[in-house]
Amino acid sequence: MPGKSSLITRMGKVLLGIALLPFCIGFAWQLAVTLVNIVYRPLVPYWFAGGFILYIIIHFVFRKPIMSYVVGHELTHALFAVLFGGSVKSFHASEKGGQVRITKSNFVITLAPYFFPLYTFFAVAGYWLARAADASLLEPWLVLISGAAFAFHIILTLIFLQTDQNDINEHGAFFSYPLIFLFNIVLTALLIRLLLAQDMGYLAFLIDGIIKSMGLISLGVSKLYEPIAK
Repeated sequence: MPGKSSLITRMGKVLLGIALLPFCIGFAWQLAVTLVNIVYRPLVPYWFAGGFILYIIIHFVFRKPIMSYVVGHELTHALFAVLFGGSVKSFHASEKGGQVRITKSNFVITLAPYFFPLYTFFAVAGYWLARAADASLLEPWLVLISGAAFAFHIILTLIFLQTDQNDINEHGAFFSYPLIFLFNIVLTALLIRLLLAQDMGYLAFLIDGIIKSMGLISLGVSKLYEPIAK
């Protein structure tokens, strides 16, 4: 019986993963529209892009910061466990891998390190603290660090997703990958709102993303129904 229940759960997640695909496309489409149409803060995108490029150079020319990624990965599990009302029992990280023992787990906690750029949002928090303290000299450097941290998140996440990950196996690739992609898009838009955009409605982004996604679903259903109607 447990085996049958597990199979049903797996199949349900596969179907849910397939259902997420139009939302992945719809929100990616909306992100592209947003990037083209928003008004950016003066000079901030250049500092951010500079940090992004700087990390790419560091990554491919110098030693890859695997240990930093593993620490951030396990810290993100711990952070989301606490946010969901759990607690952390133990924490271990090394270049060979890491493990955190937590009292609560769900698919968001398990997959959080693949979509939440922890170091990037630390840097963004520092940027806003610098603005609040009127420390204008620090602001561009914190934007630069944010860009580097975001590139770090994207590149190392892609590298680790090419290896056998227990987090992905736990919920299945067909469910995990679409969810990771979608949440990355949503959080990238939030990053743009907090750091790069002069004026951007984040709620409007979410609503427009949903509208585009539902439009794609409607189009897909109509295309499937067409042959039947004939």
